[in-house]
Amino acid sequence: MEKILTASEMKQYDMATIKNGTPSLVLMERAARAAFEILINDFPCRRVLVCCGNGNNGGDGLAMARLLAAHGIPVTVCYLGAFNKNGTPDTAAMSEECATQYTQLPPEIPVLPAPDFQGVSVVVDAILGIGISRPLSGRILEAVQTINAARLPVLAIDIPTGINADSGAVLGGAVAATKTVAIAAKKYGHLLFPGTQLCGEVIIADIGIEIDEVRGRVLEQADLAALPPRPRRAHKGTFGRVLVVGGSPNMSGAALLAAKAAYRAGAGLVEIFAPEENRLVYQIALPEAIVTCYNDQNAPQQLKDALARADAIALGMGLSQGDTAKMLVEHTLNTQGIPLVIDADALNLIATDMALRTRLYLREGAVLTPHPMEMSRLSLLPLSEVMGDLPRAALSLAKDSGKTVVLKDAHTIIAHEERLFFNTYGNSGMATGGSGDVLAGIIASLAAQGSTLQTAATCGVLAHALAGDIAKERHGNHGLLASDIVEALSYVLP
Repeated sequence: MEKILTASEMKQYDMATIKNGTPSLVLMERAARAAFEILINDFPCRRVLVCCGNGNNGGDGLAMARLLAAHGIPVTVCYLGAFNKNGTPDTAAMSEECATQYTQLPPEIPVLPAPDFQGVSVVVDAILGIGISRPLSGRILEAVQTINAARLPVLAIDIPTGINADSGAVLGGAVAATKTVAIAAKKYGHLLFPGTQLCGEVIIADIGIEIDEVRGRVLEQADLAALPPRPRRAHKGTFGRVLVVGGSPNMSGAALLAAKAAYRAGAGLVEIFAPEENRLVYQIALPEAIVTCYNDQNAPQQLKDALARADAIALGMGLSQGDTAKMLVEHTLNTQGIPLVIDADALNLIATDMALRTRLYLREGAVLTPHPMEMSRLSLLPLSEVMGDLPRAALSLAKDSGKTVVLKDAHTIIAHEERLFFNTYGNSGMATGGSGDVLAGIIASLAAQGSTLQTAATCGVLAHALAGDIAKERHGNHGLLASDIVEALSYVLP
């Protein structure tokens, strides 16, 4: 898994590298040289406009301007601040070095107070970098708007100006980059919406900063190797039994999709616990499944027996939020020692019932799979606050509840204990009814086969997204169905 950093973690490792003997100006020079190499190899450098701020990101830009001039490439610097004043010590030193060389380097480097795109073929964004926490304003906001209006290729240093490096939020406005040079490692904001859409292609520049343990990781296809091997000599009991508790009278589709996904993800047996009205649908649509049906009188005992047979449970898909559904959630939460995936209506019932919430917090071994609105209900946070910082919301709920949280979005985030995992696979065709039910079934299936909750959640999200990408290739973005994701699982899981 690729390491991914917050702004504070980046600063921490930057300072540690300096403390261990690498001067900060040397790191600045390395960052500038890495960006310079990308610029001259990938962009039309007939004339380059380098836009710089007062911080160290601006120092990187000033060093790039010097390198460009030294190679005979026409370059103009737009310095958004008092030149050689009010900047960080390194940026002030770099600007002084540039100033002393203007007459020595061909051609002379003009310094402008505002962007001027006359004859410019590419823009370098070195204005703010990863330290931004407040909305843009004044000259910087005007410069960002002017850069975007010019519609020229843009290379951003570390992260486009205006994007929060921790949340991906756009703070009042942001540069739309063609490519971004991420210094040392990607930051959260490179992967999270809406900022990720403005980063373009993100290229990591190794400048000699050693990064040890971090909270965030990016999932990669090779991570599916963490799933336990499937022995050649096996029987259906070897690969676990998933119990799907979902569906309400005449609402069978969600539980059916979860059950199919559990089978396609490798479970040996899948049992559907459903109301009597849905029996015929399940028996015809999925003859491989065991179907246990209940009515209002026998539901508690029937569920108790089914829970005793299960190796993992998927709860909530299409369950509804009536009294019977609440009873089923309550009895399921009372179980211990069985991995439990909680989705959809079960999450909504828990969010509105303090007794159920307490039972959830007391229960060990569960994965919660909310989308942002369900997360808002569970966490009692406004939806805007959840959407504004998905990693924080996911990690907060995981820590408060002691559960693994899968916060579903275009780039899904998994929070497990103190760790965050980011999934960047998948596509907008997966934003269709039943897709979340499929994910719940996959995670429950992997848990039933013996994976830890962290592995079941991360590999389940990854397999779901990869299958969605295969389904898109076959059916297109507009016509993709949740059942297409289920069928594509066969080509994803090892």
